[in-house]
Amino acid sequence: MSADPMAEEGFLRRWARLKSAPEPAPELVQEIAPVPMQTSVAAPPVAVEEDERPLPTLDDVARLTPDSDYSAFVAKGVDKAVQRMALKKLFADPNFAVMDGLDIYIADYNKAAPLTDAMLATLKHAPGVLKRLLDDEDKKTADDEPDTPTQGTT
Repeated sequence: MSADPMAEEGFLRRWARLKSAPEPAPELVQEIAPVPMQTSVAAPPVAVEEDERPLPTLDDVARLTPDSDYSAFVAKGVDKAVQRMALKKLFADPNFAVMDGLDIYIADYNKAAPLTDAMLATLKHAPGVLKRLLDDEDKKTADDEPDTPTQGTT
């Protein structure tokens, strides 16, 4: 007998024995008691400024500068026309007209550029070149194919 009992037992028998053995009990994890929240006396709620301020109008849009606060114009309840005019005035600032490096994709590639006469003149030789290339390829394939003997009468 060999000294190693695992070598005698074999892999599959050892695996079956270990699988049939009861699993060890999982370690108990101590639960941490939740810390009670400290309650503090809250200050009485302060009236919200938005309720006190009247909604902006087109006259307010006319007084806007690039340094103005635009948050009142995008709040709930503001007329959509007033919002649009305020944002239009904001984005008219030259700081927002900076290209981001993706300007090469700004062109409309659905419209093909017309070919000039010079470009057409350079393309007139293409049919002859293509015909010569195709004829050369046909000759090469014909030369590469082995000649098959024709069956004749004997």
